[in-house]
Amino acid sequence: MKTFILASAFVLAMTSSFATEVTSGESVTLISSKYKNLFVFKAKKKFVGATVEIYSSNGDMITSQHLQKRKMIINFCDVRYDTYTIRIAKGSNTQEFQYVKK
Repeated sequence: MKTFILASAFVLAMTSSFATEVTSGESVTLISSKYKNLFVFKAKKKFVGATVEIYSSNGDMITSQHLQKRKMIINFCDVRYDTYTIRIAKGSNTQEFQYVKK
C-alpha cells in the first residue's frame, strides 16, 4: 500500500510540474471557436488592464481597448477581407497575433 501511495505521489508531482512548465511561458493563450469570424483569447491575471490594439495590414489602427476581464472575444464579422494584427501589451510584456479574414 505504501508503494502505491508513493508511486501516486510521484506521478502527481511529475504531471503538475510538467503542466506548470508548459504554461508558464505564455501570458495569453488562444481558445478555439466554432465560428470562423471570432478571435478568442484568455490572458493570465497579471494581463488584466492591458491594452488590446487591432491593426490592419497597412498599419492603420482599427480599434484600441483595455482588457477588462481575462477572456476577450473579438468579432471580425463586419470587417473587410484582410490580415489583421492583434497586439496585447501591458508594461514591457507584449504579444502579437495575426488573424486572416478570408
